[in-house]
Amino acid sequence: MVYVSSARPASDIARCLDSRLSRVHVSKNNGVTDLTVGSSSNGSYFITLTPSNGGSVIKVVRGTGDDPPEEEMRFAIARCTT
Repeated sequence: MVYVSSARPASDIARCLDSRLSRVHVSKNNGVTDLTVGSSSNGSYFITLTPSNGGSVIKVVRGTGDDPPEEEMRFAIARCTT
């Protein structure tokens, strides 16, 4: 599990991750954005974007799948949160 904070709004981060990664499923509930990366039945990563003062808090949890590879996911998170 990884926690990261960013000055970027959750909507910008979600759009960026969706453009960089394949099979991203997005849902929103009470201002929180949840992304599942990988197959919808067997997600590889679960990302929660929570609005925070002046930005977002990002929580990333690894699921059971391995697509995309961890290196690709780390790069996408780094690029989309800065």
